[in-house]
Amino acid sequence: MSLNITTRISVSLASIAVLSACGETPAPESLLPVYYDEVRLADIDTAGKLTARCESDEARFREHLAVLESFSGTPTVDDYYQSLDSLFVSMSTISSHAFSLGGIHPDADLRSAGEECELLLSRLGTDISLSRPVFDAVNGIDVSDADDTTKYSHEKLLMSFRLSGVDRNKVSRERIRELNDEIAAIGQEFDRNIREDVRYMELDSVDDLAGLPDDYIAAHQPNDDGKIVISTQYPDVFPFFEYAENDDLRKQMLLLFNNRAYPQNEEVLRKLVVARHELAQLIGFDNYAELVTANKMSGSPERVANFLQDLKEYSGDLRDAEYEVLLARLRVDDAGAERLQPWQTSFIRSKVRREHYDVDTKVVREYFNYDASRDGILTLVQDLFDVRIEPWETDAWHEDVEAYEIFDGDVVIGRFYLDMHPREGKYQHAAMFPFVNGIEGRQLPVAGLICNFPSGTSPMQHSQVVTFLHEFGHLIHWIFAGHHRWSNVSGINTERDFVEAPSQMLQEWVWDYDTISVFAKNAAGDVLPRDLHDRMVASRDFGLGMGTRRQLSFAGISLGLYNTDPADIDFDEHTAEMARAYTRFEPMEGGHFWAAFGHLNGYSAIYYTYQWSLAIGTDMFTRFREGGLRNVEIAKDYRDKVLAPGGSRPAEELVSDFLGRPISFETYADRLRGVGKDVEDD
Repeated sequence: MSLNITTRISVSLASIAVLSACGETPAPESLLPVYYDEVRLADIDTAGKLTARCESDEARFREHLAVLESFSGTPTVDDYYQSLDSLFVSMSTISSHAFSLGGIHPDADLRSAGEECELLLSRLGTDISLSRPVFDAVNGIDVSDADDTTKYSHEKLLMSFRLSGVDRNKVSRERIRELNDEIAAIGQEFDRNIREDVRYMELDSVDDLAGLPDDYIAAHQPNDDGKIVISTQYPDVFPFFEYAENDDLRKQMLLLFNNRAYPQNEEVLRKLVVARHELAQLIGFDNYAELVTANKMSGSPERVANFLQDLKEYSGDLRDAEYEVLLARLRVDDAGAERLQPWQTSFIRSKVRREHYDVDTKVVREYFNYDASRDGILTLVQDLFDVRIEPWETDAWHEDVEAYEIFDGDVVIGRFYLDMHPREGKYQHAAMFPFVNGIEGRQLPVAGLICNFPSGTSPMQHSQVVTFLHEFGHLIHWIFAGHHRWSNVSGINTERDFVEAPSQMLQEWVWDYDTISVFAKNAAGDVLPRDLHDRMVASRDFGLGMGTRRQLSFAGISLGLYNTDPADIDFDEHTAEMARAYTRFEPMEGGHFWAAFGHLNGYSAIYYTYQWSLAIGTDMFTRFREGGLRNVEIAKDYRDKVLAPGGSRPAEELVSDFLGRPISFETYADRLRGVGKDVEDD
């Protein structure tokens, strides 16, 4: 995920080998090994402990693989397939913990050890994905009498093998192996450069904070040198863009923000896209975009391009109308302004909402803080899905981390961590990190929300509350779906261009007064006034056209880097071309946004998934809009038909089953067309 659920996109089988926890279990009626390993965070609190655990596990996993490769009997679901799946689960136990801790642990040495562990196990994942003996055995399993979920799991696994290049010749497979190692290491370097590059702007006077809320100013007092320091961390930078009256300082801050990880990521990104292009061609595709979309709902980069073009056409009039409103308002302050600049958008949009809709976001943020929003979101999920959430007594990696268990009746069905505030060296965005993928009868699903919000009772932007609920949507999807027998259908192992849809639909509840009035209270305890909320809703879609076009430009950057030979791509020019194609903005001179665009690694060519999923989520929400947002019967139907199945059936079937009809993008298209809304008359 927001940059929401953090999932490493990979064509190796390591990408479907998700976590586990439970210990060793003997396989009945089989000599093949079956293990479901547990990782206790208390046991890996130093870099040395993590490295030792990783190396010992990797050695045992290779022994397990050797047994599978030398198997000479007739493979069946209950012996060979079960043993292989348990290997996927067990190796990913340590891999996923290492990946997560590598991005969030406060100890730099342990973060490095996590990255090294992930690379070690990624090599093993590649070796499994290229193993002809394992592939031949899986291909030879008779699933004709198996249940439908097992048949679908088997079908998905065979496709994953083929997309990994297992059917290529020996020389090609060896080069694929080398490239997968390179890509994993390059991707880590790309992400690390973004994570560790926090930049700062020093201000000479409190006068430079004119327009910022009082609590923000109070939290940014001059240091010993008399300087006020503003970082590029989210709690600092986004309020600055929205409220700071000094236009030049907003420009300076955006330049800092858009140059994170530059220039170091220029060479890194070049190596990444070139390596992925070679990999795709070795596997039999023209480019990496073809490879990575082959098992998605879209199916091809051509269909993605057509989808982006459709959204571009739908959103054109709305974008232009919004832009003209913002430009006209800018000219009230600056009569000579010829165009709106990127660093002015949030600031001027906030003025328009205040003046056209009587919505002052400084006032709105007084009604939201982290503690109350957390409690409100937990209450919503409990009420809507008839579950109970209780504190979970367990170890964590930092004192700020909270832990909870989710109960269905008296039965624990999942656990999760909340690591919600920024600190040095931590992942800088907002996402759900999957720690343990639930396996029926073996282990419970565990996840973590990793965000960067203000702490305690400090005011939050309403948009941050939206992000919070969005990420929590991924979390409940992971937990509700984490109760299947096979790892590649349990959890959110569905098509990658669907996984954002449930979270984007759940965001709608943050716009429901009955939901937010439970926790939206100011310091005096006053509830957010109903009339203010109504005005917030009225202003909600102002900026939708421009915002959608911005997202389309990101999708265009993502797709364009991977649907052609990337050797000679100029990143600045490509980014500028996409900005001009979709937005009304000229690229910011001296900025290199792409260097800190982390999705170019994790999502590669498929950033379009946010808009694709949003169209589906908008369609799914029609049932709640018609039947009531607090309708627990519809919520149960949604949980049972969309969330709980996980990846056990194609996403299109799940959604159609819930809606009682085929998926339609028309509801989202109407919204982008501004149907029923005249921006200029607001």
